[in-house]
Amino acid sequence: MTELSNPFVLGYHGCRRTVGEDILAGKVPHLLDSRNKWDWLGSGVYFWEADPRRGYEWALDRYGPGEAFVIGAVIHLGYCLDLMSRGPLDLLKPACGSLVRICEMAGKPLPENRRTTRGPSHALDCAVINALHDYRATNQPEALQPFNTVRGLYQEEPPVFENSMIMSKTHVQICVRTPDESIKGYIRVPESQYLP
Repeated sequence: MTELSNPFVLGYHGCRRTVGEDILAGKVPHLLDSRNKWDWLGSGVYFWEADPRRGYEWALDRYGPGEAFVIGAVIHLGYCLDLMSRGPLDLLKPACGSLVRICEMAGKPLPENRRTTRGPSHALDCAVINALHDYRATNQPEALQPFNTVRGLYQEEPPVFENSMIMSKTHVQICVRTPDESIKGYIRVPESQYLP
């Protein structure tokens, strides 16, 4: 919820090789938004901050060794819903309250966060963050400034060692909501930065 003092970060996106190469060749201007109901930071283009290896692990798990690819991006965080700071976190509880009322009025169940065979599903987190964005866009009498990015720390299992509270796949993730404004350029990531 702030313009950060160091607004530029390097982000890494795991994808299919053809997708990454098309971006680097300029055939496609930007990566596509993810709009899955389980995306924990809401809708947008997802990146791992400063961690190309985690991006590669994700792509490897999803696409296999021949297709896994990592593309880097210079990201200007801009007006950021930074979930690692107190101020932005204070916006989430009222957004959840609004979502509860909307679901009740529509007679629909509230989305739930849960574990699945492919990992956690953050359906509630996603719906709350998207509801916050929708509220800001439709606020009356005047819309509120939209967030360019959402940034959060995610502790992902397994533990580094037995009984540890430190998780081996912990990472900072960025969801870019305004790629034309926030992504300043894409870069080829040398394999030496992400291959074990």
